[in-house]
Amino acid sequence: MERQTIFLGANSYQGFFSLYDEYIASLSLRRLYVLKGGAGCGKSTFMRRIAERAETEGEAPVLVLCSGDPDSLDGIILPDRGIALFDGTSPHVLEPSLVGYKGYYIDLSRFYLSPSPGLEPWDRGYREHYRKAYLYLSAAGSVEAASLLPEETADAIRRRARALAERSLKRGRSPAAGTERRYFTDAFTCKGNLTLPETRRLLTPRLIALTGDSQRSDLFLRSFRELALERGCQVHICPDPLRPARIAHLLLPELGFGVTTGEGDRRIHLERLGTPPTEAERNAQREAEQMKQSLLHKAKKELSLAKHDHDRLEAAVHAQVDFPAADAAAEELADRLFGSR
Repeated sequence: MERQTIFLGANSYQGFFSLYDEYIASLSLRRLYVLKGGAGCGKSTFMRRIAERAETEGEAPVLVLCSGDPDSLDGIILPDRGIALFDGTSPHVLEPSLVGYKGYYIDLSRFYLSPSPGLEPWDRGYREHYRKAYLYLSAAGSVEAASLLPEETADAIRRRARALAERSLKRGRSPAAGTERRYFTDAFTCKGNLTLPETRRLLTPRLIALTGDSQRSDLFLRSFRELALERGCQVHICPDPLRPARIAHLLLPELGFGVTTGEGDRRIHLERLGTPPTEAERNAQREAEQMKQSLLHKAKKELSLAKHDHDRLEAAVHAQVDFPAADAAAEELADRLFGSR
């Protein structure tokens, strides 16, 4: 299988939302390495070197991208070996259990050569831009249209979900209850909305796309999720990163099948089910959407400015880090994990 990329953190309407602890607990790892160290010390590069070594050994790592900077890594998982490495610093602080047996710290701060002067302005700017971004995100969430669906419409959506389940879940029937795992395949980042359709396709080659507003698709996906779990399926839930209580994609890797609010092979038009919205309701939805998009644009700009300050912070630190020694440490760990060449 090819490498997968996912997110475990989200810049949401409620602030930073983390699935790190939940997801890691679902993996039943043999070993967890938690990297510690400040900005610019090479945590992402360290993990990327381990992932590259895994691929040269014919293994397919799972790469966990940073929702603040999707060009950076927050973690890697080696499923074939039951091993993972994660950045354990804020805002996703991690502490391994059973340290020295199943959990290990990797302290990259030991590669700092000397203190880096003049970091405070970039650190203050970075944090202030994030504060403003989350204010705009909170405002965007407050204006998002959220009217109640008529019961006739809700019933029609549930029936449509059950009809799809009856056709698609027969091979997933099992006397045991199903299992569930959550991670993101979308993120709101400094680059705006970012989605990972290749990950969804890799896990589920057959995808059905839902059209219609988020309320209708969330109700459909929740109804389908309940039926899949009843039939003993392994269910992967990909929440909406802006409102993580909502489902954006539901994947059934064992069946190679999924339901998505993204691109699919065919569509289910949920907007055609039940009672159509009135003209006044459609106008209110359009107005709310315009306001929301304006606020999201401002939030994206603040995240972009935060990344700029963080990049300047890292650039100042880089001159004071012994990267050859850090690279050698990554190679030493890779040799232990995969065996010396």
